[in-house]
Amino acid sequence: MEKDKKALEIASKKSSELDKSTTDIKDTVNNLKKAPIIKNTYTISENDKNKILEYIDKVDKTNADFKRTEKLSVTLNNVDTELEENREKIKILTENNEALSLKVDTLSKNIENKNKEIKELKKDNKHLEELVDYFKDLFGRLVNFIKHKMFGKDKEREDYWGFSKDLYEHGIFSDKTITDIKDDYKWNKENDKYKDHDDFEI
Repeated sequence: MEKDKKALEIASKKSSELDKSTTDIKDTVNNLKKAPIIKNTYTISENDKNKILEYIDKVDKTNADFKRTEKLSVTLNNVDTELEENREKIKILTENNEALSLKVDTLSKNIENKNKEIKELKKDNKHLEELVDYFKDLFGRLVNFIKHKMFGKDKEREDYWGFSKDLYEHGIFSDKTITDIKDDYKWNKENDKYKDHDDFEI
């Protein structure tokens, strides 16, 4: 751009010089002397001839500079148009970038909130697992307690067997659990007969 600016300055300077030379040439032409013999003919001195030739040379050079300047002007106009288009593109890209940044910020906040929720859910899940383990242990101890009562006295065994059936009917004991308790109940009940028989013999 600096080079183009200098070219414009040179062309402007040459144009000013040409204007001055044009005035000088006009004066020279206006002051030409008529030839004494031939009508409508003027005489010109060697000095004036050189002035006119120099002027023509300046006109040629200035014209060439003008053409270059004209091309430069077209180029600058194209550059200006391109810059304007690029400004619009940059504006759109900037707006899109700002919108994208806003979306990223929003997404980051959402992720942060979700991570907090996940952390809380993990805590709750751990607590639930502990509760499940606790009740599993409690349930196992209850089953073992009842099964142990199957080895007790007849009335106690019958009471706990009835209690076990109630729990099964209410969906608290599974088929497997009630079957295990029933097996112990039956075995101990049958075993009591032998115990009574042994006691009688003694």
